[in-house]
Amino acid sequence: MVGSEVDQKYIGAFAKTTAGLNAMLSAGLYKLLGLSTLLSRKLLRARKQRKLDPTRTTKSLDLYRHIIWMAREGLTILQNEIQPEMANYVGSKYASLNELRVLVAKLNASFLHIFVLFDHTYQTRTTMVPQVPKMSNGVNGTAHLNGSPGINGVGAINSSYAYITPTLDAFNKAEECARQLLPGSHPLRLSVKLEYSAFLYDCTKDYENARHVAQRAVDEAVASMDAMPDDEEAFEDYMELVGSLGVLAKRGEPSPKPSPRMNGYTDDMANGHVI
Repeated sequence: MVGSEVDQKYIGAFAKTTAGLNAMLSAGLYKLLGLSTLLSRKLLRARKQRKLDPTRTTKSLDLYRHIIWMAREGLTILQNEIQPEMANYVGSKYASLNELRVLVAKLNASFLHIFVLFDHTYQTRTTMVPQVPKMSNGVNGTAHLNGSPGINGVGAINSSYAYITPTLDAFNKAEECARQLLPGSHPLRLSVKLEYSAFLYDCTKDYENARHVAQRAVDEAVASMDAMPDDEEAFEDYMELVGSLGVLAKRGEPSPKPSPRMNGYTDDMANGHVI
């Protein structure tokens, strides 16, 4: 999710190292770092305040609206200030920016993930709809998908929700970008897989595929250990992410018994793997 320590480390590092290459790109990354830091605190508070009364406006619902607003601002910075500048640095000459390419793709999916989590009920839905790029099939991501068939196990209710399909598309693109540009043991590639697995499990209810994504990430990480940089901090990130992916790979399906709900979503959606 936006605000993870690994993602913030790389945002900060590239904000600093790109200052001499492109001042606008560096400034956009610094903005994104500040917003990400604040947003991570809001997401933590939302996890703690997830038991609410959905029949009236509460402080928690106001918090959700603030999170939605910040997610939209993050997408605006990403798509208007960072991605256009990144388009100027294509090819092997700029291979040093490969990690940043993966990070940008991942953050795009992460901000959309927030809209799926928080902008899905009447009480919290706002007019701050994010502008998402057209998907590979030419369908606009903000279009409603009522009546569309299930996608990767998405049920009828979830498949009708406007952000599910563009978010899936964004995660698929981030995963492909990470696979092409980074070794399986790289913390950023593992970060993409971790959030993608959590999204599949919690938002699309595609439990089998969620476990498969996590297990495959663990297998690829172990297989490419030789590509690990000689960096103690990166190794610690690697170990922590592999551990979290291992937990997701063994995650069982939710119990059918009633459980506390958060605006129509199960309490599992607000666990530490997602928010």
